[in-house]
Amino acid sequence: MTHVHSTATRPGTAAGGDPLRAPISTRVVVDASGAGATGLSEALSALGLSPEAPDAGAGAGSEAPAAYCALLLGEEAYGAERSAGLDRERIRTAALAMAAAGRGRLVLVTDATGETHAGTDPDRYARLAADRAWWQHLVTEVAGRGVTGNTVVTGYSPDLGHHLSEAAEAGLLRYLVQRRPTTAADVAATVAFLVSEGCSYLVGETVPVDGGAGLGQIPSLPAGTPTLAPRRSAPQDQPPPEPVTGQDLLGHKVLVAGASSGIGRAAALHLAGRGADVVLAARRTQALEEVAAEIEALGRQAWTLRCDLSDPEDAATLGERAWKAADGVTTLLYAAGHLGFSTVGGDPASAARTFAVNLHSFVAVTEYLTARWREEKVPGAVVGVSSVSSTLSPVAGLEYYGASKAAMAQYIRCLAVSVARHGIRANCVAPGIIETPMGDAAGPEHRRGWISRIPAGRVGDPREVAAVLGFLLSGSAARVTGAVLRADGGFGLGDVAPLRPGFPEFVEVESP
Repeated sequence: MTHVHSTATRPGTAAGGDPLRAPISTRVVVDASGAGATGLSEALSALGLSPEAPDAGAGAGSEAPAAYCALLLGEEAYGAERSAGLDRERIRTAALAMAAAGRGRLVLVTDATGETHAGTDPDRYARLAADRAWWQHLVTEVAGRGVTGNTVVTGYSPDLGHHLSEAAEAGLLRYLVQRRPTTAADVAATVAFLVSEGCSYLVGETVPVDGGAGLGQIPSLPAGTPTLAPRRSAPQDQPPPEPVTGQDLLGHKVLVAGASSGIGRAAALHLAGRGADVVLAARRTQALEEVAAEIEALGRQAWTLRCDLSDPEDAATLGERAWKAADGVTTLLYAAGHLGFSTVGGDPASAARTFAVNLHSFVAVTEYLTARWREEKVPGAVVGVSSVSSTLSPVAGLEYYGASKAAMAQYIRCLAVSVARHGIRANCVAPGIIETPMGDAAGPEHRRGWISRIPAGRVGDPREVAAVLGFLLSGSAARVTGAVLRADGGFGLGDVAPLRPGFPEFVEVESP
């Protein structure tokens, strides 16, 4: 059954989008000098932010900046100048001032990937690696006091001061999934997200704005082709990023699978707030109707489709039904999930349902839509909701859940390579413990133990995950593909609260 909801904007309804997209402050300290700082500052200004240099005379008693962006650029293989490294004292002073104020965003923009390249200086790489390790420790230190810190990896970017010969650049681009350099605008759009109100549960994460360089794609190189320049996807082929507020998803039709509750519901409302029309799919039709009514109140259109994603036949038709209902779908958000438990000796029924919902139905919907996008030359985007259980947090009885979510993440990474040539992106978000019905499945003791290992010191809110999902589906993430981002409050940093000086006791902090 399909229900259609009106797109007419009601008098008095907001048209400015989700407030979580707003920057925590329009003033952003950009701590660097040279071409990289100039290029990034100009791109941030174009998004409505106000970059400024750090106050060299600022001391411990100075006013805390709300948003601080440090540049660490020195990748020799990209032709970068030798880096002077991070000004650790200055950055630490700013971070502690933020922590004292209980609010702030730290962003490291770097071209240092940790990869090795023949003929380059190992000591130079070691210094960059040391600064990145120092940054992660600083992020962990302030995470529990209202400050989130993350890293942007740029890839090859002449806008930020990288210089290669034409032949060397052609060789490098051949190994990229998206065959073009990263622009300052690409980086600025991601920085704008990381200093936004909604970026509050992404802690210590690395966002690869590198066109899939880190995926390790191995291209085919027939005899005689190594010296030929590959086809480049010109930056001008991509629409410029929208300002950091406003309805940047107008014209998009998003299929949200698992939209009746939790992260899927929050994401559907977030996307509608940014201007998207939404196809809502789940088993519980009454809950879908309630979400659709809220989307209609935002002035957007909604369609509701009942679909049991544990049923292979039902799931196999969802992509086509959504396409027909909305007259096309431009993006897919798969937020459905089943927390299936195992027992000693196995539980075939639980295993079948868990893999059906978490993996097989996701693959079926994704493959239908990516095929349609290729046929109709639609630059679509897919984002799947995985889990930190895919790589971290092994829990007794969750073998099926963890394995199914790990398979989803690897499928996304491989898909990103396969469809990039068609202008299609694929990414994944791996939430930690979130305040949802699924998050409530953890018993009090397990929940307490889990939170004690989260540097942010609290459970995440579905809206915080929705903000990350919205970023990945939007044009602001045009250079991000094949990424798996953990929205886990820093759990993936591996911090153990009882081992940290000054944290002898566990204190639960309420979610925002």
